[in-house]
Amino acid sequence: MKVKILTIFVLLVSLLAFSNAFAQYSYNYEEMEEEQYNAYLAEWQGRTQTAESGIEQENKTIDSLNALLGTIQGDIDASWNEIFEATGLTKADYDKYVSDLAALKNDARGMVSMSPEEIYRRMDEVDAMQAKIDELKKSPFAVMSDNEKAISEIESLIAQAKEKGKPAVPPTYTVLRGDCLWRIAGKQDIYGDAYAWMRIYTSNRDQIKDPNLIYVNQRFNIPREVGPNEHLVVRGEFLAKIAGYSNVYGSAFKWQRLYEANKEVIADPNMIYPYQLLKIVR
Repeated sequence: MKVKILTIFVLLVSLLAFSNAFAQYSYNYEEMEEEQYNAYLAEWQGRTQTAESGIEQENKTIDSLNALLGTIQGDIDASWNEIFEATGLTKADYDKYVSDLAALKNDARGMVSMSPEEIYRRMDEVDAMQAKIDELKKSPFAVMSDNEKAISEIESLIAQAKEKGKPAVPPTYTVLRGDCLWRIAGKQDIYGDAYAWMRIYTSNRDQIKDPNLIYVNQRFNIPREVGPNEHLVVRGEFLAKIAGYSNVYGSAFKWQRLYEANKEVIADPNMIYPYQLLKIVR
């Protein structure tokens, strides 16, 4: 491509020089003596010969550049072959590696463009991106300058997504004397709905063994959004219905899987309640 551009450039320069020269010299041949005419003719023949000689020299330069490019390309191919031989990988492996980096970069960029709440709900995808880039960094191809730059950009995007999602991380509430889950849920700065006590209970199952018994200075998460691999029960739902959702298991027959993952907060699989926060085990 570069050689073609050079050739076109040389021809354009030659034509431009010829045009300028022609414009500079205009003659009235009708009033010209034969001797003068022959002199001008000889001059132009000399100019033509000089131009042809210049074009020939430029062609030799182009041929020399082509030969040099061929040598450089041969050295590049030899270097790639050495890399592939040393790593036991192929060019197809490298092309796939570069493609994987590009796809991951696009995914990370898309994640950063989302709202904090959406990022929080999809934090499992952010973690998967982090795991993916950590795996790609182990490849021998990762040390190449272009790939190092791409990896650095992807890690920066993932860090931005994590930071952007932080405001949606559940705030906390510290239990005061006289509090109960019902009273806490009913506070206007919590849920403003006492019946949402079940959400506090199921969101803090690691701390609350008995929803009727909580202690001063316990600190509970107060989720505002449904996190990754979670489902917030609404009125009219039951385990088989939830299991059948496409974003859960896609099959009502897998309700037992949902039950087994939430046995500590579901006393009877036939009876679940609004505001229960259920884990979805993949």
